[in-house]
Formats: sequence, C-alpha cells, structure tokens
Amino acid sequence: MWYITRFKIIFEKKVIVDLHSHTTASDGVLTPSALVKRAVENQINVLAITDHDTVKGLAEAKKTIEHENLPIKLICGVEISTNWKNNEIHIVGLNINIDHAQLLDLLLSQEQARIQRAQTISAKLAKLNIDNAYEQAKQFAKGDIVSRAHFARFLVVGGFVKDVKRAFKKYLGKSGYAYVPPNWCSIADAINAIHSAGGQAVLAHPTRYDLTATKLKLLISEFKSEGGDAIEVSQSRQMQDDLQRLAKLANEFGLLASQGSDFHDLVNYLDLGKTKPLPDSVIPIWHNWMLN
Repeated sequence: MWYITRFKIIFEKKVIVDLHSHTTASDGVLTPSALVKRAVENQINVLAITDHDTVKGLAEAKKTIEHENLPIKLICGVEISTNWKNNEIHIVGLNINIDHAQLLDLLLSQEQARIQRAQTISAKLAKLNIDNAYEQAKQFAKGDIVSRAHFARFLVVGGFVKDVKRAFKKYLGKSGYAYVPPNWCSIADAINAIHSAGGQAVLAHPTRYDLTATKLKLLISEFKSEGGDAIEVSQSRQMQDDLQRLAKLANEFGLLASQGSDFHDLVNYLDLGKTKPLPDSVIPIWHNWMLN
C-alpha cells in the first residue's frame, strides 16, 4: 500500500515531527513566519501550527513556506479550549480545512468568550489597584486573542510579580485573586467541529491537567466515546515514565499517538521539536498521511 510504503521510507530518514505549536496569532511570541523559519532551523520536517481557538496565523505561515521554498510540511491545526467537569481541557485539531463554516462559527464563539473573560479579569485586577490591565495585556497580544498569558506578561513587566509562574499563582490561576472561570465549548462540540472540517481530534498534553489516574482514564474514555482520534503521547518536559504510561493508555483506548512541543517562546527546553520519539508500541497519527 502506498501510504505504508511512504511511511516506511519517511521513517528510514528519521523525520522530525512537531504537531503542537503557537504563534503571535494566539499566545506565542514568534510570528507565523518566524515560527516556520525556526522550525526549519531545528530540522523539523512536519510542523503543525495549533494556535488557541484561531486559525488566523496559518495563511502567513503558508505564504512564507511557499515564497521562500522552505523544506517543511505545514499541517493546518488549531487548539480548542473546552470545559470538562470544571477542568479546562484542550483539543488539538490537525489537517483541518481552515475555511470550514462550522469550525469558524465555533472559533468565533470561543473568541467572544475569551474577550468577555479578559475584560472580567481586567475588572478584578482593577479592584486590586492594577488599572487598565486589559489594554496593557493587548500590547503583548499581536493577534486578536488576549489570553491569561498576555496578562501574565504585563504583570511581570509592570513589576507586580517576578515571573509568569508567580503571575498565575497570585492572580490568574484557579486560586488567584483575579481568576475567572472560562466559558468554553464542550469536548463533543470541539471534536464535531474538527471532524466537520476534515480533521483529526487529539487530546492535548493529557498529564498536565492535574487529574488523578482514575479521572484521567475517565477523560480519555469520554474523549474516545465522543469520537476523539488520538492523544499526545510525547510532550516537552516529559519523563520517560509518562511517555510509556501515555503510550499504554493510547493502546488501551484504541487511540492513535501524537507528539508536540507545545512551543510558545524561546526557552531551550521548550523549543520546537524537543520531544522524545514515540514508542514503537503505538500507531502515530501520521501513519497514513501523505507527507510528500
């Protein structure tokens, strides 16, 4: 079969795949153009741009690759925020049609929820004598999305906290003074929109939700029952035990395996492509993609 033959040829060449990254279209620090160039510098062969609840950075990335004839395969993606049992769970969509109406309608709704949340965070910060936080956070947002990450950067630069971690702990995280619960779509809504746009739905960074082993299995089970296709098995900042545990869970629930750095900024241990290879025991999500 051509796909399988092609797959074997590709992997003899040790292709480097990164299927989770962010640009200034959401809360990353590199423009889409700069991101794809850095990916090439890092010898990445297949890159997915998966900005939070937006596909607005993909056109620029495509244009740069085409105009500069960069040796990289771009996968059109998105990372959709969802609500699940009072937890914010992220669903990555890969190989999506970025012009599909149902997907765009959902992303517009998500964008409106982000704006409302950001304005409420700003109001809470104002009560703490931190004025004009929304306008200040916008200065750190190069795209339309204003996220908690942008508020965190403002709080650091403004001298209110020493670093981003403290910004979340003191103000923006669940126990923070200015925390506002999100109003995202459901996992089912996200998966349906991704599938309607011809894509595959991936449960992003499953071990980062601070769930018990039992709850994590429940999440994966519900994700699978709603039609989910894969889970991220290989992630940045990951111990070997977690890699093997997620590989086992992927097989237990009959899911494909994905991998991605979740790149946002220029930090060495979070750089593009800095993930461990997938174990041989799993089926990669790209096993039947045409990667030429």
